[in-house]
Amino acid sequence: MPKQSAMVSVSFLLWLNKLFPKPLHPFNLEDANVKTFAQWEFEQSEKLVRLYAPEIDLLSELRGTTLLDIGAGAGGKTTWYALHGTAKAVGVDIEEGFVERALRFASSKGVLNVEFRVENAEQLSFPDGVFDIVVMNDVFEHLSDPPRVLAEAYRVLKSGGKVFINSPPYFHPYGAHLSDLIGIPWVHVLFEEKTLVRAYKLLAQSTPSGAMRLKLRLGDQNGGECISYINKMTIAKFERIIKEQNPFHTVLWKLIPLRPALRPLTRTPLREFATKMIVYVGQKD
Repeated sequence: MPKQSAMVSVSFLLWLNKLFPKPLHPFNLEDANVKTFAQWEFEQSEKLVRLYAPEIDLLSELRGTTLLDIGAGAGGKTTWYALHGTAKAVGVDIEEGFVERALRFASSKGVLNVEFRVENAEQLSFPDGVFDIVVMNDVFEHLSDPPRVLAEAYRVLKSGGKVFINSPPYFHPYGAHLSDLIGIPWVHVLFEEKTLVRAYKLLAQSTPSGAMRLKLRLGDQNGGECISYINKMTIAKFERIIKEQNPFHTVLWKLIPLRPALRPLTRTPLREFATKMIVYVGQKD
């Protein structure tokens, strides 16, 4: 794209963005001192029970288990599991800064049956067969090598153990994971990635946490900047992985629509745009 044309695209995106309210986002809440990222994660975890229902009672599944939370973030999710029935919850994340915050948050809640580690989910340090449950809550869309992480989850689970996965698909209205600053639905369908990167960088400069946002969201690929925070996990791609590169026996596989009225579309080629969440449960033989 010529430089002038690229600048016009960025300017148009920034103008258009002013017409859309930004969705509620934990980064903005934290910048405004409304609540921490960890507290937001903790509160959002309540919704997990509804995602797996009515097929699976998540709270019953958690009771008395040793749980591994892959992609623990700031610790809110892991702490929630620890307070809702697990005997022990272990949270792992590749970001060292997140793990430090997670320890502080769990301590603030008085939670003792929790542990946090800096770990790469593609090569976990745990021995074989030590966990009853592995959870990936809003994580699968961020993994560099999802099949390898599935294999690691399988390895560290006990026989009969289960993996719980929920993940928004790439063509979700905010599937680009830029909605902390860009409120345009399906912006990643309307604009090229280079335009998204330039616009996001400009918007991030005016926020207190701009450096953190850019470090988390953006990276280099093939000599240029890209949105490295996501792997562009579509429903079709997820389905191929589950069918062809998945060691687990499938217990539950379903799509949650953006709105109840859109449920019929989740059974058509339009499912990529009509789905709010991919939900999967697998069991180790």
